This record gives sequence, C-alpha cells and structure tokens, in this order.
Amino acid sequence: MHQDTLGFSMRELRLYLGLSQAELSDGICTQALISQIENNDVSPSAELLYQFALRLGVDINYFFHMRETPRLDYVNEVIRQVRRHIKRREYSEVEEILDAEESNPLFRPVKNQQFYLWHKGICMYYLHKEADTALQLLDAALHYTTTTSKNYSEREIEILISMAILYSEEKNWDRALPLFHKALYHVRFFPIIKDETIEIRLYYNYAKALSTCRNYEKALSIAREGFLLCRDKQRLYLFGELSYQCGKLNYLLNNQELASEYLTTASTIFQLDQNETFKRHVDDYAKKIGMLPRKA
Repeated sequence: MHQDTLGFSMRELRLYLGLSQAELSDGICTQALISQIENNDVSPSAELLYQFALRLGVDINYFFHMRETPRLDYVNEVIRQVRRHIKRREYSEVEEILDAEESNPLFRPVKNQQFYLWHKGICMYYLHKEADTALQLLDAALHYTTTTSKNYSEREIEILISMAILYSEEKNWDRALPLFHKALYHVRFFPIIKDETIEIRLYYNYAKALSTCRNYEKALSIAREGFLLCRDKQRLYLFGELSYQCGKLNYLLNNQELASEYLTTASTIFQLDQNETFKRHVDDYAKKIGMLPRKA
C-alpha cells in the first residue's frame, strides 16, 4: 500500500488507535467499505471522510498529503513540552518524548516530522556526542519542507541557528559563522518573526561565536542589537546574558565606562530574575577586572 494515499493514512491511524474496521465503520458505513477505502479501491465522499475524522479524533486535513493540523491540541502540547525541556537543557527528557512519538502517525505530517528530526539531532549531539549524525539530521530537517534558500520559514531559521550552534560547539568556525550570518539575513528579511526569542537567541549565540574568534567589534554590534531588542520588547529571555556579553566586549575594546554600565545592568537583571549563580558570575568577573558593578 502506498504510504502517501488516503487509504494508508486512515488504516495507519486506525491501527495506532487500536480500532478494528468494524469499530471504525459502526454507525457510519459497512466494514467492507472501510476495507475498500484502506485498499484504495474506492474513495470516500467528503461526508464519509468527515465522519471518519470525527471517529478517529483528527482534523479532516489529516488524511491528505499536505495535511498540517492533525490533533493540534495534542501535537502542540508535545511541541510545548519539548521546547520547555530544550530551554532547560533537559535533553534526556526530550529524547524520551521523541521516542514515545516516533511511531505516532500524528507526527508523520511534514511540519511535525521536521520538528521531530530537528530535535532528534539536538539529542544525538548533546546526549550521545554524535556530531556527524546530529548535523545530518538537522540538515535533513532543514530540507524537509519545500521553501527555497531565498525564503526560509521561521522554523527553518531556527534550524539554521541550531546547526550554527552545533558547529560552534565543534569549533568549526568556517561552517558556524556563515550559518549565523545566513540566519541573521533571513531574520531581517522575514516580514514578521512571531517568536522574538528566536531573534534574541541568534544575537546571543552569533555574538558569542564572533567573540571566541576575537572579532570583538562585530560581536559587540550583534550583542548590542540583541540587548536593545530585549530592552525594547521588555523580554527577560537572555537579557542578562546579552548585557554581560556587551560588558565583556566593551572591556576588551577598552570602553571602560560602557563596560561598567552593562555589567551593572547584567548583575541587576540576574538579581531580579533570582538567578544567584549568574549574578555571582557577573560580579566575580567585574571584580576580576577591577571593575565593581555599580549599585542599581
């Protein structure tokens, strides 16, 4: 049975849910008709398909190749959990969720499969240290959808950033920096970035990579963009880290006054966020360079 057919999709989901053909057909049609549909001998009417969707608990679009919204409540909850664990760097929990959903047909649609491959790659790197496999999975996820290199989607920009970060972890700057630059270009080109944390994360990690490569002036320019975005949008996400970056980079560029201001801001942000570990790190760095943070 061809895996792109409506009949295959219906059969696959029915079996996953543990329903027999008789249970699916009960009150809707004959069991024989279900068998014919699943074998692609006949095509159901729109009314029948709607009733099958209700019985199986999915959106009717699930049955088509371009389906995008099967059981959005369930799928979105899984995605939310994965993102929460990723933010906390709880990769074992992410892998456990992905393993549980591997055979779930609700994750077969293109966008959901792309999400699965992307985070599987992240887990392969941070849990199993399989850099080549991880990057292959991320590259596969990036090319899973049908946009072109001229118009990456918001998610594809995120995947580009993830690839750049992994190359940075491997200290492969020849691959990392062009990917960061490419992601930055698409972020600025994209009409509306719904999730501002994507842009903030890009500024932080790009500046970090540039700083490691001792391109301090460009790193400061990128970090400052991120700092201003956090400030203007009133986002705490990476605000303290970007403030700290700006402080260190200004110090390295002999801008002592600005360095002190940014380090003070970073210390204050971490204090407000009740992140004593990071606050102590900032304060220790300030003391190390002979520049005590000012009182807020």
